[in-house]
Amino acid sequence: MIAGVQQLREELARFADLGTSPPKEVGDDERFAFRLTREGESIELRFDRGVDGSVAERSLDGGELRVHESYRALLASERFGDLRRWAGAQTASLERSLRDIDRPIPVRGALSDGNVTMDVGGIDDFLVSRRDANTHQGSAQILLIDGPAGIGKTKFIEFLARERAKRFTSTQRPLVLHVQSRGRVLTFLQDLIAFSLQTLRLRVTYDQLPVLVRHGLVSLAIDGFDELGDPNGYDLAWGQVNDLVNEVRGKGTLILAGRETFIGRERLMNSIKTLSADRDVIDVLSLKPPAPEVAKKWLKESERGWSDEDLDAVEELFEPDSYTLRPFFLAQLADREVADIFRREALGHPLAFLVDLMIEREAEKFGEAVENVLDLEGRKRFVRDFLQEAARDMADQQSDALDETGILWLVDMAVPEGIPSDTRNLLRNRANVMAFLTTDDRPGYRRFAHSQLFNHFLSEVTLDVLARHEVPKFIRRNILGADFLSAYSDLVQHVASSSQESVQHFFDVVRGLVHSYMWTDRGARNMGALLIATLPATSEPELRLEDLYVDEALIQGSAAPADMVRVTVNQLDVRGADLGGLHFADSTIVTLIASDATRVSDSFPDPSVIRYEGFGMEPDAVIGSPDQIQSWVDRHGRAPSQASQDHEGGVPEDLREHRLVKLLERACRVRSYWIRDDAEDQFNRFVRDPVWPELLGLLKAHDLAKVRHPAASGRKDDFVHVVNAPGILQGLRAESSDTKIRGFHRALLSRIHEMEAGG
Repeated sequence: MIAGVQQLREELARFADLGTSPPKEVGDDERFAFRLTREGESIELRFDRGVDGSVAERSLDGGELRVHESYRALLASERFGDLRRWAGAQTASLERSLRDIDRPIPVRGALSDGNVTMDVGGIDDFLVSRRDANTHQGSAQILLIDGPAGIGKTKFIEFLARERAKRFTSTQRPLVLHVQSRGRVLTFLQDLIAFSLQTLRLRVTYDQLPVLVRHGLVSLAIDGFDELGDPNGYDLAWGQVNDLVNEVRGKGTLILAGRETFIGRERLMNSIKTLSADRDVIDVLSLKPPAPEVAKKWLKESERGWSDEDLDAVEELFEPDSYTLRPFFLAQLADREVADIFRREALGHPLAFLVDLMIEREAEKFGEAVENVLDLEGRKRFVRDFLQEAARDMADQQSDALDETGILWLVDMAVPEGIPSDTRNLLRNRANVMAFLTTDDRPGYRRFAHSQLFNHFLSEVTLDVLARHEVPKFIRRNILGADFLSAYSDLVQHVASSSQESVQHFFDVVRGLVHSYMWTDRGARNMGALLIATLPATSEPELRLEDLYVDEALIQGSAAPADMVRVTVNQLDVRGADLGGLHFADSTIVTLIASDATRVSDSFPDPSVIRYEGFGMEPDAVIGSPDQIQSWVDRHGRAPSQASQDHEGGVPEDLREHRLVKLLERACRVRSYWIRDDAEDQFNRFVRDPVWPELLGLLKAHDLAKVRHPAASGRKDDFVHVVNAPGILQGLRAESSDTKIRGFHRALLSRIHEMEAGG
């Protein structure tokens, strides 16, 4: 089980009381023993048949003799790990935090070794079977859990930890210690482990935990691993996990959870040098939204169950892999009143729409005393201002929670001037129980109910503060990751649809700040990332970004035409995006995260690595060969006529520049859920194209477009939703498995030929 006496001595030393002598070896070669002080008592541990037999524990002060079946049983015992008490404390803690989730939303997880999907129970059994089947001594077992924001990674781990703790005495399966980054950037894993142990009020210390993991008594789950970084990128995160892997080699399991753009089996193997494909066991579980039928069933069985009529009214929400199927979003739909709102309103950007809806509902809960002083718009403004200030304070402090004093202070900042003191006190009380916030692990602290909500309000603050020429602390010191940039991108496009001038003003101000920024912190890099993410929401005819150095950047939708001069990006996420209007000069992209629907420009530089996201059940891939990278970039827009034809999709390469195809791609890349026929903003302006009605007719004929007129819109124009837009884009390059999409592409191709022939 362990390498030898020396390792045993080092492990026991971690359990010896501080300030006492280290374990002292006594005995002979056949029956050796150690003496140490544990919890103020001198004990002797005598090992029978070396390190693989039973262990006799005897108090040197005359206590009773205890015989443990094995060294592993000793570590689990009351005097050492006290795992029975751990299981009880963890069960109670998780039952409290999960008590409002009597029916968890089923989430699918696809394993990397095939098309096998598993829930929490399936993964529980799988991890045990993988460990039992592995006979390699000193190996490491790692499970990567990845998925987009709001998919339920944290809850998945919490349910696994609860099930293990509840059934610990009967199954003896390893307990799960759930470790979270808690919003800090410059973070050491030891600090986070210590905090998680302290939260459960356990006697185990952070340096003892790896011993318990190594011997298969505890599994360590690091949630939000992608948030552990340093100013130079993610070297700190990889380095710490590299050390941790070496410490837990044996019978332990390490679970790493993070967004899908950061971790992957190939990147893990490349970045953690101690891992070996021949010796170590590495599996990937990619979480997926529940199937539409599962989501509908869950809503119908919720406390305020949806009716069939309700579900029919919002049928367009239930598309495979849609954002609105993510548990974060579905949980907010459990109230049937939401169905009525969807009947009246056209869903724009899902997160922005959801937040606006939640704010309106929150503003109606203040009571008559407050309503007499603040009208509905005033109450909504207070809720938004308070939550923006809360998000900014958490980001500035690199924390994910606020204490009661901090909340009171932020309420005072958000309350309008001239509000009576008794009304101010009522607002203070209401702030503590807003639906946006939830109880933290620490008594007296509150945090956002979900990181998506935090990122949205932090995005609102970012737009507001930088537009006033102020660079806040979180921009100067933090790392703006992909989850935040995605929420920011959706928000800025949402704002641009109604106030293009404010977005353009923001862009111009930030561009000026970057070029005049003299500090040596992260401010310029982060503002560069914001400028790149804002490109799809800008409308200025001659944009130019130059001399930017960015760690992580993201573009969603269709980027406005712009010159990119001397721009360096370490990691650029452009999955499904159209970069055709960007002109690159003297620019460098280190890692490109892309999909088959990605479109680049004719001047796009060859990245060093392409991380390719497969569609549906197609596996992800890492492209590192210069020839393959060049071919991929050429094929996706740089030189399509010269690119090698690795595969054929619904439309041949030489016709993908056709007017109908370009219009189709534009419609499929709209980030808003509905395309408006009034087309006053740049996102929907393409519907003015004379051939748009013809394209819409083709989509409708193949049941790939839904058209409706929200009752409360006050307009006569229609709202159009393109069904399965990612699948339609994918089908342009690779033959789709969806019969409707294949039929649509055949009809589209036929119409293109007619137009080419003059018909």
